[in-house]
Amino acid sequence: MNIPFKRFLGIGGVLAGVGATIWALRDRLLPAPQIPEGPPPRFRTAAAPSAPIPAGDDDLTDIKGIGPVYAGRLADAGVTTFAELAAADAATLAPRIHVPEPSVADWIEQAARRT
Repeated sequence: MNIPFKRFLGIGGVLAGVGATIWALRDRLLPAPQIPEGPPPRFRTAAAPSAPIPAGDDDLTDIKGIGPVYAGRLADAGVTTFAELAAADAATLAPRIHVPEPSVADWIEQAARRT
């Protein structure tokens, strides 16, 4: 073996030893991760309906695609029963509740099957 190759092996061995030492002492060299206390953060939380749905009316959230937010928007627009939704016009209702017209048309079809 020639001298430069021996020097290369020596430097490589030293670097490997330093790396192994750092790896072995990593728990002492690095601070422990901080575990946050309290409840975890909530993501993608839905806003509460702006208007409560009266107790005697139909539960519009039973229709596929209508959740609490859209039910609240429909209640604000005066639609609280399946019959009212089935009688609504999709082109008129969609802009009032800020929902695409094809979705509203699908809801109207589903409500018509429930009346």
